Amino acid sequence: MSVPLNHVAQAAKFLTSGQGTPKEKLVMGGKVLRMAVMLTGDWTPDLLKKANGILAALTKGGTVKNTVTRMDEQTANECLNQLIKDVAELANGIGQARRLPRR
Repeated sequence: MSVPLNHVAQAAKFLTSGQGTPKEKLVMGGKVLRMAVMLTGDWTPDLLKKANGILAALTKGGTVKNTVTRMDEQTANECLNQLIKDVAELANGIGQARRLPRR
């Protein structure tokens, strides 16, 4: 199974970096995560469901940018902290799925 760990790891790294405002990180992290989800061929169903759930929360306003633009700074910080946790869990799940024996 070749899940696109590089994209999820890239999103996690970007989200935890010191570069950018919380809103900028949310927008860019959402874009990178969306790229990873587009490569659905190798995702396990559970991991894909979790990734799509994360993206659904980020696109309540139509797009990630629209959703984030409507947030105040406190909400953006809270959302960023949750996104960091969610993407880290997703990356860990991908790592575990990769270690499972192939059938």
